Formats: sequence, C-alpha cells, structure tokens
Amino acid sequence: MSLSQVALNRLDQVFHARSVAILGANDSPERVGYLLLESLLEGGYTGKIYPVHPRHKQLLNCTVYSSLAEIPEKVDLVMIALNQEKTVEAVKECGALGVKGVVCVAGGYKEMGEEGRRLEEALSAAAKEHDLVLIGPNTLGFFNADARLNATFYPETLPPGSGISVISQSGGVGRAALEKLRDEGLGVNKWIGVGNRATLEFSDFVDYLAEDPATSVIAVFIEGTDKGRELMEAARRAAQKKPILIFRTGNSDLAQKSAVTHTGSMIKSPKLFSDACAQYNLIEVKSTNELVCAAKALALMPLPKGEGIGMVTHTAGPSIELLDYLEAAPCRLADFTPQTMAELKTLFKGIPVILKNPLDAAAFGYSPEGYGRVSEVVLADSHVDLLVAIHALHKNWKFATSQLVAIQEKFQKPVLACYISTVAGAKLVRDELQPAGIPCFASIQEAAWGLGAVLRYRRIRTNDFNELLQD
Repeated sequence: MSLSQVALNRLDQVFHARSVAILGANDSPERVGYLLLESLLEGGYTGKIYPVHPRHKQLLNCTVYSSLAEIPEKVDLVMIALNQEKTVEAVKECGALGVKGVVCVAGGYKEMGEEGRRLEEALSAAAKEHDLVLIGPNTLGFFNADARLNATFYPETLPPGSGISVISQSGGVGRAALEKLRDEGLGVNKWIGVGNRATLEFSDFVDYLAEDPATSVIAVFIEGTDKGRELMEAARRAAQKKPILIFRTGNSDLAQKSAVTHTGSMIKSPKLFSDACAQYNLIEVKSTNELVCAAKALALMPLPKGEGIGMVTHTAGPSIELLDYLEAAPCRLADFTPQTMAELKTLFKGIPVILKNPLDAAAFGYSPEGYGRVSEVVLADSHVDLLVAIHALHKNWKFATSQLVAIQEKFQKPVLACYISTVAGAKLVRDELQPAGIPCFASIQEAAWGLGAVLRYRRIRTNDFNELLQD
C-alpha cells in the first residue's frame, strides 16, 4: 500500500524543513552534536537553526537554547544527538511540542539484540503516537540539496542536485555512492540513510521520491528487510514514472551474519531477490560503482526509441570489450543502411577501413573533424537509435566533444561517450558533454554499465506501455 497524500506531504515538510533544532549540540568537533550543527551551517541552510544544550550559550555563532520547550516557535525538524535511552524520551517530548519530524542518529537498538529491540519498539510507539516522521535510528540522517538542508553529521557544502536521489541502509555505502557520483561530475538531490527503519520503510521513501519532481532516478542500497513485498510493490509503482536501481549485499554466509549485527536486518535468497527485481521492474546492479554509472546514464540521457546501437571508435578493441559486457542487455548492433554504406565509402575513399558496425575509423578518427563526420553519418542512419562514441585520451588527438553535442542536437538521438582515461583526464571532455545530456565514462566497463541500464529501463517502459495497450 502506497503512502497516503497526507503522509507524503508530511514527509515533504520534513525534507523542506523551515526550522531545525539540534538536541545534544555541543562544543566538541569530534562529537555528533557539534557535527550536526556544523553540517547545517556548511550546507548553506537558510532556515532557522536552534542548537539545544543546558549549559552552552553560544555555538558556532548560534544562540543555544537550554531545552526544546524554550524555543519560541514550533520546530519542523529535530536532530537528536543523544544516547539510545535519552533519544526515546526526546522523541516523546518532540511529539508533545508539535514537531513534524526527527532524525535519530543513535545506535543501540534492534541491531544489538532483544533489549535493543524493546527499546526500538518504545521509540517507534512514541513517534506513532504523535504522528511524527522518524528517520532512523542508527542513521547518518538525510540531506536535500534543493533546500540546502544537510541533516547528517558529515559537514560539507552541498553541490547542486542532478536528479539522482539515493536511499541507503548503510551510511558507508551511501557515502561511497555519493563520492563516486561527485567524481563523475554529478551531485545528489536527496540522500536518505534509512538506518533501522523503526517507522519508515524503504517502500515509504520510494513512494516519496516517486512523487518528488526534483528526483528523476532512484538508487537504493539494501542489506536486508522483512518488508520485501512492500519494497517491490513501491518499486513497481515508481518504475512507471522513473527508473529505480537497487544494489543489495549479503550473498555470502559471512556477509549475512554481519548484516544482522549492522542494521538488524538480513537478506533472504539472492536468487529469489533477483527474480523479484526482474518481476517488479527494478534494475538490479552488482556494485556501488555500477549503481552510480547506471544512475548517471539514466539521469543524463533520454531513452532511445529503439535498441539499435551504432559504435564509432578509432581503436577497435574497446568496442569489442564493451559488447561483451552488454551480452545480457536488450540491444543489437544496427545494420547500416545502403545509403549509410554509400556515404561511408565516399568518406573513406582510398583509406583502408572495414565498413561495419562497430566502425573503427582508425587514423581518420584521430581528428575531431574526422571523428565528428563519421559519427554524423552513423547517427543519421535510420537503423541507429543510439550512438556510442569511444575515444582514448591522447596528447595531440582531441576528442570530438563539440561535434558530438552538435550532432546529438541535430538528430535528436541519444549519445553516450567512453573517453578512456583517468577520472581527471575524462573531466577535460566531460564538462562539455554532460551538460548537453551526453554521459561520459572513463572506462569501458563503466560505459557498459550505464548503457545497459538505459537499455534495460527502455525495455521496462516499453513493456509497460504494451501492457497498457493490451488492457
């Protein structure tokens, strides 16, 4: 069952909180209470900030209040930096004071055994009694780049969001995805650490992001859940509007035991999970890097109208490797039309090039002009729905960045670039390509992960459309 409109609105009020209190704020830069306050300030939050501590008067140039009750207005969001027992009492107080939502960062709940489970049940009951949005416990928190609201204990400036939003059961894996996306030139719109999910499940956050106009791609990391059906149903609903990616760990016996002591959850059969993902239209990925590359491609490029791929390169080997990676994807190499073959023969007259797809332009593709001309002929082909442009970093042979941007605009067909290089080297061309909607990857495998996800989601949307027609 999806979240009600009332619940969605309440969650949105928390993600766009106009005022935030930090319960347990303190003056030690190593402690969470200090870091939560610092995160709000460094993130650029423009709402009202209320640090709370019974002994301090000023922290980081902010007036400190001795208690929540002393704050002169109702607060939208309270971040609680207290131990597990005091957090329960604090949530009760927040409810009585009309707070809309709380972030509970403390651990020591169901992941610690039966005593912790009873404590978490008390926490959940307190939140439900007052209709409080409760994120956590045992979480890093969340951020919303649109609102400049960094409600985590990782102080940093929030770059503009990219349309990608991340839901993570692990703070560390969620941070890894965040940092990799930044390496790829992209920010994150909303980042949510679900923690122990005392009151809000994966499915609730998926429902919220499915309706969020600032989110175009949903990326999920999961260790385990006993609410798998709810997650799958929410994912199916979301996939009708936007792609949803999922990466889950816990395949080995050792990993499953570790997951139980981390967030109190455990994954079931990996095969059953994979089968369910396919059935419910989730795109399953196998690593954090694949999650990021898939999200990047889906966020930047439009879906192709068909599955016919055209490839252009100046070095043949990478195109063959990329096709190996794409073996399971719903794609095919386009057969060039007679008109395209005739134009290529004219273009390569007197040049020893084998005219087939993938097209290795060899030395003719060393210059941006030559590479761009070949790419234009290929993308103009009526059998080609998407162009993959492969190039290797070279001191003197520049990539055809402006040419690719121009031909994509001319033919209104998606283009994906693989610029074989370091991340820093790829940035030389990425900053021109990606704002134009051409994702650029520095490795062959990463390009394949991105392209494969786009093609898989195209198949999902096409199948959904066909089912609607049959109905």
